[in-house]
Amino acid sequence: MASELLGFLYRETAGSKFRVAAGSMISGLSRGLLLAVVNAAAAAGADGRFDPLLLLAFAAVLVAYLATSYDAVLQGQRLVESMAQRLRLRLAEKLLLGQLRFVETWGSGEIYTHLTQDIARLSSAAITFINGVQATVLMAFALVYLGWLTPLGLAAAVLAIGAGIGTYLWQDKSAGRDLQQAWGKEAEFFQGIDDLLHGFKELKQNRARHADLMRHLDGVSGEYRDLAVKAEAKFLLTALTSQSFMFLLVAILVFALPALIQGDRLVIFQFLATILFVIGPLETLVSSVPSISKARVALRNVQRLELALDQAIGADAGGAVAPGPFRRIVLEDVHFRFVGESPEECFDVGPVDLELRRGEVLFVVGGNGAGKTTLLKLLTGLYVPDSGRVLVDGAPLTSAGYQAYREMFAAVFADFHLFRRLYGIAVTDPGPVERLLGYLQIGHKTRLVDGVFTTTRLSTGQRKRLAYAVARLADRQIYVFDEFAADQDPGFRRFFYRELLPELQRQGKTVVAVTHDDRWFDVADRVVKMDYGRIVEVSDRPAAEVASS
Repeated sequence: MASELLGFLYRETAGSKFRVAAGSMISGLSRGLLLAVVNAAAAAGADGRFDPLLLLAFAAVLVAYLATSYDAVLQGQRLVESMAQRLRLRLAEKLLLGQLRFVETWGSGEIYTHLTQDIARLSSAAITFINGVQATVLMAFALVYLGWLTPLGLAAAVLAIGAGIGTYLWQDKSAGRDLQQAWGKEAEFFQGIDDLLHGFKELKQNRARHADLMRHLDGVSGEYRDLAVKAEAKFLLTALTSQSFMFLLVAILVFALPALIQGDRLVIFQFLATILFVIGPLETLVSSVPSISKARVALRNVQRLELALDQAIGADAGGAVAPGPFRRIVLEDVHFRFVGESPEECFDVGPVDLELRRGEVLFVVGGNGAGKTTLLKLLTGLYVPDSGRVLVDGAPLTSAGYQAYREMFAAVFADFHLFRRLYGIAVTDPGPVERLLGYLQIGHKTRLVDGVFTTTRLSTGQRKRLAYAVARLADRQIYVFDEFAADQDPGFRRFFYRELLPELQRQGKTVVAVTHDDRWFDVADRVVKMDYGRIVEVSDRPAAEVASS
């Protein structure tokens, strides 16, 4: 119901709501008084009189209307924009407090739609409510005035307005269902655009894939178009029907009321002027129907997202504390299952038993789909096991301790994201950063200026080196690399295995690396082999023996 939407907007807006409400009501009332002054001046003119007080009253009421209307809309806009900002930031914060599994399950397209489109629709509805208050106050004043002019005319006006409201209620539920389906298709379309942007290279290389994606986008956008037009058609029918009732009221006024009202024809003129005066505000109320209906659907979407986020946050969203040095991390009988929308998206890892020792270099090997990346996400705390335990120095990891546990790791995953701004790392002296970038052979490509890299438009291998630089600046206890060397040239690949990893180990860091480079297995203290989601072998043997297994 609209009351639920209004209650939500009232709770979410912070500021002088009384000022906005009072300004809107005074604005609507002063506009109604303008009508009364005009009709009074018309009555005086019909008697051949000019009343300067009525002119002064007209000017004063007009100034009051313009001033209060300006203030109410401006203050309302500030409240609304502040509400949208707080709502987006609150949901973004909850997203960061949630689990990686949540983001992977919902998908970026749907989350993006709710954070942008739906909140924008809620903001639009808030402004609609402010304008609606003005129109409602004016309508109430006009109805009282009509009743004072002629009770019969008031009855006809109430009948026409009531018929318009009935039409709205009849159409609204059906149009809302169409909007909900349409916005589901909109989210699917945004997901397709996300695929287009992130898979641009692959699409350019494969004409069939390009054409198939465009067919998908064409089909989804076509369904969205048809559903949106269907909903808008119902809203348009509501608006036109309401207008028809008002024009019918004018017709009754012009053709029938003179015969029913015997006496002063000035009353007919004043009644007609009042009806024409309120047609604009009435159309404002009718035109608000689509905005309010869209906002109600948007509210359900935003509330559904926030409820799911609240359920996904759990107890591990507490403030992080600085983790102490560890000696051993043990995954004990850990099992994890990811449930996707289709059977192909579901996978299992476990049961897994693994011990990670401080200061060692551990390689993880295995074929594609063996579960290596999922193991890394379990080890780093990005996935919470469905069963089993994670122990740090013999103590089981609790929900409340997960964030502190994650703070022990710095990772460069295969699907890493490279932030251009150096978030969360204070750099007072750019010298060490410049030396690190030079050491990684990318100092000639990018620099750090005021906490922002001058460019991240680098080759994939160079972007990984920059991600490594950021990880080193974070200075964590454990470094995790997922196929880091796969996109490096042969010279830097050797440098990674022979220089970077041993240097991390000399500094007391622990390294876990997923790799297929069997010629460098001698760098590792241990090699763990995975297959079908399980660890099938842990080897301390020389590289030649590991490679042949």
